[in-house]
Amino acid sequence: MLNNKPDAAVRVFTVWEPIRFSDLAPPLSSVLQRISDRRARHYWDPGHVLSAQMKKDARPPQPAPDCCESSGHLWDLAAVYPAGATWTDRMPAATIFNGPVIDIAESLGAALAPPNR
Repeated sequence: MLNNKPDAAVRVFTVWEPIRFSDLAPPLSSVLQRISDRRARHYWDPGHVLSAQMKKDARPPQPAPDCCESSGHLWDLAAVYPAGATWTDRMPAATIFNGPVIDIAESLGAALAPPNR
């Protein structure tokens, strides 16, 4: 998806966390290569800190996810925030907050489209 939008002004933060029994350590290079775009950064969150914060801060007008929870942890979820959004003591409301990522690829691609002028 990012390869199809090489000029899109986006930042991608990929946060990996242990969900399955086999997720004992940060992902290997072969897994990280799935998202190899220069605009992407990878993080390992073994304590599910970000997932818990995102779940806690979710509120309208942010859409509620209809998937992507395992043992109380959000996972395989994409969150898209408007340009210029910043996180302070509370995360901003996302315009997309759903998954699994593969199932919402079309919506994510549309979110990367430049605004109509």
